[in-house]
Amino acid sequence: MNEQELLKRLAAGDQAAFTAIYLQYHGGIYTYLLKFTKNPLLTEDLVHDVFLKIWEVREQLDIKSSFAGYLYRLARNTALTQLNRLTLFDTVRDEVMHRMSLGIHEQSVLNAVEQKQYEELLQRAIDNLPPQRREAFILCRQQGKSYEEAAALMNISRNTFKQHLSLAVKSIRDYLLEHGHISLLMLLIAMK
Repeated sequence: MNEQELLKRLAAGDQAAFTAIYLQYHGGIYTYLLKFTKNPLLTEDLVHDVFLKIWEVREQLDIKSSFAGYLYRLARNTALTQLNRLTLFDTVRDEVMHRMSLGIHEQSVLNAVEQKQYEELLQRAIDNLPPQRREAFILCRQQGKSYEEAAALMNISRNTFKQHLSLAVKSIRDYLLEHGHISLLMLLIAMK
C-alpha cells in the first residue's frame, strides 16, 4: 500500500494505518531527535508526542508533497519547543539555588506558602483534565501505580494508558506554565 493510501486510511481513523506509519518512521524520527536532545528518555517522549500529534490532527492532514518532510519538521519543532522549556527550567533551577542560599527560616516560610499555592494550582490543573486523563495521572503519579497496574485498573491497553498519561502531564505542565508564578514552577522542579 502506498503512502497516500495510508494517509487516507489514517485520516479515516484506521489504527492499522497509524501503526504502519509509526513502525515505518519511528526509528528515523528517534535517531533524528536524539541528535537534538542527546537524551534517550527525552527523545522517546518527544517521538511519542510527535506521533500523538499526528493522530490528533489526522483528519486535517493535507500533505501534498512529502509526508516524511512534514513529519521531520513536526519532530524538529516539537524538540525545539521542549528544549526551550528546558532552558526556562534551567533559569528556574538557578533561582532555586539562590533560594537555597537563603536562611533556613526565610526559606521554610517561603516553602510553606509556595507549597500550599502549588498544591492548589496543581489540583486545579488536575481538575481541568478530562476524566480518563485525570484518572491516569492520579493512578500513576499520585498513587504510584505502574503503567501496567493503572492500565488494568482503567481496563485499557498499556499504550492507551501511556497516551492518556502523556496528555495529562502535558496539560498540567502547560497549565502551570500559564497560571503559575515562577516560584511555583521552581517548587515543581524541586519536587521531581
